[in-house]
Amino acid sequence: MLRTIPYFLKRTAGEWFENLATPFNDWNAFKAVFLEQFTDNNTSITLHNCFRNIKQEPSESVMTYIGKFNKLLRWIRQLETNDYYSDAQILDQFIAGLKDKLIKKVCPHAPEDLNSAIQHTKKYEMAIEEANRTKLVNLAIGETSSAAEKKINQLTKKVKNYFTN
Repeated sequence: MLRTIPYFLKRTAGEWFENLATPFNDWNAFKAVFLEQFTDNNTSITLHNCFRNIKQEPSESVMTYIGKFNKLLRWIRQLETNDYYSDAQILDQFIAGLKDKLIKKVCPHAPEDLNSAIQHTKKYEMAIEEANRTKLVNLAIGETSSAAEKKINQLTKKVKNYFTN
């Protein structure tokens, strides 16, 4: 696997790799040196700020938010050599970033870990979507029924008028 690294590194990173005095025998060693070379303190600060402030946007689906959250968490885990956030902190941040209506549905279940919070969140979003679809169908049927009733009433009046005149 490490032999393929030069094929993926371009420009500055490729030149840096070519000029290394010692080849790497293990992925973790390469990763640590690479990250030390190509990241700075600002990168770390930016990622942590993004993580602490991540929010599900009003029109954003749960799946999109989960993807955004997990991608940011992966970046932080790759950058940090230790577990910077505890599982409880990760769980709390995931829930805090959800839309308010989802927070109110997920919190009463007191999920023990990120995966169970994700499952509860997906479940409630699907329930909300189903309820919205049902409302739309009922609304469409209701409007159709209402329009049909108006038409029937108009025709009834015409028929009554026809027979009374």
